[in-house]
Amino acid sequence: MKRYLLIALIALLTACGSSKKEASGPVIAVSILPQQYLLKNIVDSLAEVQVLVPPGANPATWEATPSEMRALGDAMIYYRIGHIGFEKAWIEDIMDLNPELKIIDLSSTLELRSMDYRHGEHSHTGIDPHTWMTAENMEIMARQIYGDMSMLFPEHKDRIRKNYAALLTEIKQSGRYARETLAAPKGRSFLIFHPSLGYFADAYGLEQIAIEYEGKEPSPAHLKKIVKQAKEKNIHTIFVQKEFDIRNAEIIADEIGAKIVIIDPLSEDWPGAMEKLVNSLNKSFNE
Repeated sequence: MKRYLLIALIALLTACGSSKKEASGPVIAVSILPQQYLLKNIVDSLAEVQVLVPPGANPATWEATPSEMRALGDAMIYYRIGHIGFEKAWIEDIMDLNPELKIIDLSSTLELRSMDYRHGEHSHTGIDPHTWMTAENMEIMARQIYGDMSMLFPEHKDRIRKNYAALLTEIKQSGRYARETLAAPKGRSFLIFHPSLGYFADAYGLEQIAIEYEGKEPSPAHLKKIVKQAKEKNIHTIFVQKEFDIRNAEIIADEIGAKIVIIDPLSEDWPGAMEKLVNSLNKSFNE
């Protein structure tokens, strides 16, 4: 019932939206800001890019409002990042809203990693959705978008190819900087509140120790285990994604005498966010 009520509200908003700004070109929708970084750098002004999850929102717990869902009503392509909860929950509504919408899962050609987490007496296993956190995965996703946009805008193929080449150079530079900077730090383990750096850790030979999973509060037993691991591995920094509540991280920080560093994996400035992350990790490893 709730689902059909939402569709009705979206239809009403669309019907009453005569005053809304008309799109300047084809509309392409994406789930998160790092995808916007890829798309905008390839198509620049040829299309309008709509991002579902707004800046500052947490994709693990985010729920679309009717006005946010309405953006998909005008889109011709929707790029899923793949395996994020809200994408699975809303996919039928998205298809009902715009039956002509072409939905492309950018994780479909990636090598995906699983993630396991124990919450109290329950264990959870799933696919790690944070695929954009390595340069290698970003290259593969950019290649997919480049191919799609070349077919969508054949009259601008040369322009799109030049944009793609410049984007690829930037992504490769980011990956090279991470490999060189993290080649031989003293430490190899890091503590993070939300497990958003699994692919990153695998790519550069690091160990990610996560406090929570899928927005669930960590159990006392898990917090105790984390404190023990942090002390054994001499970890003095806890990384927290800016969209998350830091109170549980502060409890552990007080217990082990650690500082908290805020990171921004969901930034549209993907190269800048990655450079800051690499530098922060390297500093923490060598303290």
